[in-house]
Parts: sequence; C-alpha cells; structure tokens
Amino acid sequence: MIITCPSCSTRYPVEASSFAPSGRKVRCAKCGQSWHQAPPADLDESPPAGAEPAPVEDAAPAPVFAAAASRKKIFGEKPVPAAEAPASDKAAEGPPAPASDDDVVFSDAPAAASTSATADIGNRFRAQVRRAASMRRGKVLNAAGWVVLALFVGGTLAGGYQWRADIASFWPATTKVYAAVGAPVNLRGLEFRNVAYERQEEEGLPVLAVSGEIVNVSGKTVALPRLRVGLRDDEQRELYHWTLALGQNELPPGEATNFITRLSSPPVEARDIEVRFVREQDDAAPNGGAPAAE
Repeated sequence: MIITCPSCSTRYPVEASSFAPSGRKVRCAKCGQSWHQAPPADLDESPPAGAEPAPVEDAAPAPVFAAAASRKKIFGEKPVPAAEAPASDKAAEGPPAPASDDDVVFSDAPAAASTSATADIGNRFRAQVRRAASMRRGKVLNAAGWVVLALFVGGTLAGGYQWRADIASFWPATTKVYAAVGAPVNLRGLEFRNVAYERQEEEGLPVLAVSGEIVNVSGKTVALPRLRVGLRDDEQRELYHWTLALGQNELPPGEATNFITRLSSPPVEARDIEVRFVREQDDAAPNGGAPAAE
C-alpha cells in the first residue's frame, strides 16, 4: 500500500501486513509531520511476521516499523541471519532503545533526497541570476550599439555637409546628390548674379544683349574661364550658342566682375537663354561665333 503525508504529500510504499489492526503512528521523513495511519480495510488480522515493505519506483523511501524488541529495523536494510543477530546487537553502542509498535524509523535516503533538492534549488537560483545578469548586459550592449550607430551616422552626415566642397571636388558625381538634397556645391567657386538680356536694334538690325555679374565666393583667387551663352526655344531645345572671354584672367576672393555680350540677328524662336562657363566637351563642337565681352 502507499501512504501519503497529509502535510507535504510525500508518498511512501509500505506493506499492508506491517500494520496492526489498530493502525500505527507514523512520521514523515521530509517535513516531520506525525499522524496515525489506519490499516487498509481488507487487512488480515494475523499478518505474517517479519514482513518488509517492497520498494516502488518513482516514490520516496518507505518507513519501516520495528519488528524486534532490542533494535529498530531500518528500511532498506538486509535481513540479518539468526546466527549473526547476537553479534550485531553486542556491537551496537549504548543501551538498546525500547521498541514500540507506534515508532517509525526512516532510512538515510530521505535526508539525502532533501539535501539534493536543496542543492538543486540553489543551482536553479544561481542559473536564474546568471541569466538575468546576461539579459541586462545584452540590453546595455544593445542600447550602446544603437547610440554608437546614431553618433556615427550623425557625424558622417555633418561631416559630409561641412566639407561638401572638398568631397565634391574629389568625387564630382556627388554634386548631383548634394543638389538633390538642397545643398548644391559650387566646384568653381564662382557665381552668376543679376543675369539679364535685352532686345535692342542697331542700324535697323535686331540685337540681343546679355549682361550679368560674376562673383568669387571661394576663399582663394580663382581663374576665370570663358563664358558660354545659349539660346533656347519654348521646349528648351538649344537653337544657337556662342562663347566669349572675360576682360580679366583671375578674380580675387570676394570680388566681382561684370560682363556684357551682344548677338546680331538672334533666332526669332529664341525664348530663353543659358549662361554658364565653358566645359571641356563644349570646345570640341562650337556652333556660334565669339562676340566680344564688354
């Protein structure tokens, strides 16, 4: 039969024949709770002597009741032959403990199991502490990684804007990127200002006069390249262009120079003008004359 502690629910396998008809007082080896255990209802009145509890798998060690008057029997102890019993009794130290039918003596297995359970709880607690510490370190490292990434991206963008002229001069293709984000880069360091055109008439012929101003916005003296003036129609197709040289070759930082150029008999379809500096590919195929700058 299986008896269960009413306090901690620990189960012990015992032989039903070990109980007297009136039952026994038993004590739990795990929590120390004592209670009176009644025998099973179908217990025989004269149980066989010397019966021992049979072990049951996955259950706690069972209590064993005293079967001799001179010595308490321990659960799990092998039976001692009758010839060796007196020697064992004489070898015991101290006076023999009085036997009682209500006493219960447990083996050392429950104590070992209790120690093992305590050690297991401690191991689980330490594992939880280590796991929690590891999670905290992971969160801290994750947050630090995001901060470093944000600082890196912010520093890169700030540096790219601050030194955009140097970057564009080293990598001209980036000028389109800067222009797309609203931060155009002037690689030449020269700006056109106050560009205008006027239709005039001289000696009965139509004349187109184009004027403007060139300013050095860089911090150093810049060489002045030739100018290119193009005429475009309503669909921004170029109809005619010409180039001209300025009156001076260099422009100091912060200074400006004016220009004006005239074209006789411009195309009547011209609706717009484009003024810029000559590029290398422009010199290969000019299609206009070179009116002088004034």
